[in-house]
Amino acid sequence: MRFRAEVTELMDAPDCDETRLLRTVRQFASINRLVSRYRTILKREVLADMMKEPHREYHLVDMGAGGCDIDAWLLKAARRRGLKLRISACDLDPRIIRHARSTFGNIQGLDIRKADLLADSFDGPVDYVFANHFLHHLTEEQIVALLRLWVPRVRRSMVFSDLCRDSVAYLGYSTLSLLYPNSFARTDGLISIRRGFVPSELAAFAKEAIPSETFSIQRYIPARLVLCITDSDTTKEKFP
Repeated sequence: MRFRAEVTELMDAPDCDETRLLRTVRQFASINRLVSRYRTILKREVLADMMKEPHREYHLVDMGAGGCDIDAWLLKAARRRGLKLRISACDLDPRIIRHARSTFGNIQGLDIRKADLLADSFDGPVDYVFANHFLHHLTEEQIVALLRLWVPRVRRSMVFSDLCRDSVAYLGYSTLSLLYPNSFARTDGLISIRRGFVPSELAAFAKEAIPSETFSIQRYIPARLVLCITDSDTTKEKFP
């Protein structure tokens, strides 16, 4: 646990078994609800900020959206508060995209799309970026490149929620993952923790990529690190 593992998760392989892949994506909805704290994080970092100007429309990009269960919840939570939100839910695997569209494709305000987020190909403007369990799939060089590319595009904040590399978390998930058989959830989940971060690593990435921006790193139980990047002037228009 002293260093990030370099092994690749099985479900990241483009030729991995589709049945196991989609079963894993479906299981993620339960795993996310149990351990990722996404509702608390999004309420604090996105919905509360939207309430400062509740009458305008906002655009959020979800990086590595997977099955889009988080996006479905967020749109519902925004509507309950009378907020206008549209989400671009991005993933690279066409099989996951087809599954997400078949499940949530009829939700108003949700655009599920294939996108290479490390390429300079996404239209702005964007108010928020959110990512759950996305950064740990990237190399250190890719993380720095991603931050450099996206920070100028985002008008309000970027919120990256990911795994803390921790022995207790590894042992805890070793037990929890027994509830999710016949998928990649156990194997890849344990790899994910080994590919996770400690706070000093996330801070170093942010300082290298965006030294002039304001950022914070928050810890949540269980084993959750959240990198939040905000412009010191959230009213500044970053797009022509």
